[in-house]
Amino acid sequence: MIHLERPIDMYSSDELEFLSLRLEGAEVGWKTDDKCPSRVREVATTKTRDPQSMRLLEGGRWLLTASDTSSVVYFDLDASPITENVLIPDQHDPVPNVFMCTQMAIDVDGNSAFLAFNLALSLCSPDTVTNLIQYSIQVWNVVLLRDAQQRGIGLAAELLSSFPQEPLISGIYSISLCGPHTALSGFSSHSTHFIWGLVLDWVQANGDTTDCRPRMFHLTDAGAVSTIPPNI
Repeated sequence: MIHLERPIDMYSSDELEFLSLRLEGAEVGWKTDDKCPSRVREVATTKTRDPQSMRLLEGGRWLLTASDTSSVVYFDLDASPITENVLIPDQHDPVPNVFMCTQMAIDVDGNSAFLAFNLALSLCSPDTVTNLIQYSIQVWNVVLLRDAQQRGIGLAAELLSSFPQEPLISGIYSISLCGPHTALSGFSSHSTHFIWGLVLDWVQANGDTTDCRPRMFHLTDAGAVSTIPPNI
């Protein structure tokens, strides 16, 4: 399936042909046994101190990378040369000798005429008062930046929601995002022998989770949890 980032009538015939050929090339690559990719793109992270997680948007053009300082950068894989662009700047300083993990999840807005998606971040940051590590969740709205011809030239992000992570869960295995809900799985902060999953409404949880009642469940083993769209 071809994933368009603007209405189809805004594409030229050459652009649509290029997208179709790229899709066909990718499908051929998946079916062959020679392990040779249909195309290769090399990127260099100069603005990201320590890459933690990566996400490639449907369509194969935009690659997102999160760092240990809770920043997010993106690469336009169709550009030449490919450059690194800041989507979310550093949110705290690096912490020496401490593993600061940032996880990402993406929920594309299928009702938007132009590419738009929500981006969930599970991050940890140092508390300058207590010197302890704080865990939190953020949800950002990301939209396509366009030129005068309405062609995509970049991405921009706006913070929608931010709230502390459920105290029972510290280390995160996975994070998922679908509509107003986010799902997490991770270790219990009280015992590494217990692994929990959690689903909550990130819209209601904005600012403070005191009034938000998350649904929690115990997992028998480490793994990912995911929210499922209602139409599936």
